[in-house]
Amino acid sequence: MDGPLVDKDQYPRADIDLVAVRTSRQQLIRNTNDMRKIMCKIETALFQLHQSARSQNANLTATVQSPVQPPTRPPFLRVHGVLPGSPAATSGLKDDDQICQLGSLHKDNFTGLGDVAEVVRLSVNKAVALKLLRDGTPKTIALKPCSWSGRGVLGCNVVEL
Repeated sequence: MDGPLVDKDQYPRADIDLVAVRTSRQQLIRNTNDMRKIMCKIETALFQLHQSARSQNANLTATVQSPVQPPTRPPFLRVHGVLPGSPAATSGLKDDDQICQLGSLHKDNFTGLGDVAEVVRLSVNKAVALKLLRDGTPKTIALKPCSWSGRGVLGCNVVEL
């Protein structure tokens, strides 16, 4: 569609229908311009839709008296033996904390401690969300598995419940 319509001597090429090619090119340009106009209208409408949704959310959150806590998944692991100076200790993990969710891992998709090792291995030097119960109170902390002076990348043991 974008090749030359003339030969090396600047004469119209005899092997193509010039009128059909020019008509097709013009139609393509018109369609592209029409699409750009429509996309601009869609973008404006989406912006207005999200703007009104944001303002409605702001009004809704202003009227809510107390924050609603999301339900906590049941625990499936218990923390045992947090070593001082370890990444687990630095993040605030304590002995007997009950883990409800470690990244994307929770009771429903947990099959064994190998799953925990896989999540930790994939999260080395990256913070992973850890939802836990401490003395019956739900908490969320950011755990960042990394190398430290001790063994492993966490510095604690976990056992199945």
